[in-house]
Amino acid sequence: MPHLVKLIVVSIVMCQSIVWAAEVKEVFTQKSFVMRMFQHLSWDQGLSKEPTDRDYLQILGGKRTFRYEAENAYNENTDRVTVRNFTLYGPFTGKGWLLGVSDTTAVDFAALVPIKGEYVLKAVIKGNGFIWNIGDKKYRADSKSDAFGEVEIGKISLNAGVLKIHVSIPPEGAIDSFSLSAPDYTPIQPVAGWRFKEPLTAGQMAEIVVSMSGRHEQLQNSENDTPRRLSVFESAIIPPTAAPTAIEEFGKFTSREWVRSDYRGASIQVPVKTATAGFYVITANVMGGRITGSVNESLFEALAKPFFDTVRLGLFRLESGDNLITINLPPMGGIDTLELSMKNMGSDSFLAVSGIKGPAGRLISVDEADATIKSVTGSYPVRR
Repeated sequence: MPHLVKLIVVSIVMCQSIVWAAEVKEVFTQKSFVMRMFQHLSWDQGLSKEPTDRDYLQILGGKRTFRYEAENAYNENTDRVTVRNFTLYGPFTGKGWLLGVSDTTAVDFAALVPIKGEYVLKAVIKGNGFIWNIGDKKYRADSKSDAFGEVEIGKISLNAGVLKIHVSIPPEGAIDSFSLSAPDYTPIQPVAGWRFKEPLTAGQMAEIVVSMSGRHEQLQNSENDTPRRLSVFESAIIPPTAAPTAIEEFGKFTSREWVRSDYRGASIQVPVKTATAGFYVITANVMGGRITGSVNESLFEALAKPFFDTVRLGLFRLESGDNLITINLPPMGGIDTLELSMKNMGSDSFLAVSGIKGPAGRLISVDEADATIKSVTGSYPVRR
């Protein structure tokens, strides 16, 4: 009888262990979703051979400016160049730079491009007569100087993955670095950022889907957040090319004074602190023509009238804590105020826009994640 009891107990424990194992196996994490999304969109082509979380986050973040140090990208076994680390041709970046020989030589660069797109290729070089071979195209580059200088090589369309460049270097030519740049994409992420090890919930997947499909504009305005107005002359870092003024000939302004640039134009920086991260519609009371700038490095452009009027700069993500808004005024342009209106960042708001069923804390399965990824990428212009 005791032996039978032992068998029953062991059987119960084994069954419970199997159930627990099944439950553990069924947990679908945020990183699981990311990996399946990368596979579906072929974004995994832009990952290194042994990708880290940082590699995934770089692609999800959407930044598309990549710099490569020449001394790290060349083939040291075959390329007839020398790595130098002194300032013979002026300041350099990285640990060193490549020096050619007394006759024409060549290097073969290999560099990982994380995100596909049309890029501007630039290089920091010294010498005239460089030939950059990329695919079936050739680009000539000259520094026109005896010191390092950055020159634009050309515009090239690239797929994500390893880029191979064959560069012909003129006698005594030198290369410090090269770079690729393209307009940034909007980051893809949950509101609170990625937590790769955590289980994925319906609320988080809704936030990811809205950012994937670029539908933050469809979120309702926050009913609990009063639009915040900033007086620029009180809040901004004002450069020498601009000054506060109270003249009234350009229409209505609401601050005691407004900021006007001189004939050179001016770059006005406005530090902004926010208690919580979220998406904000930002408008400005401005005048004077074409206004450009950035919000946390996300660019904007707007056209202002000859007199003060409210202009929408766009919808931007502001982080919890410090943020920076930069406004580039044209010559004799002016700015009075900035106004920040927050979108509703609640889970119900994202669930409504995304069409994902709640409640927000519901855990997502593999099948639902796959179906959602397929649906979103098939219905909206998700970046490729």
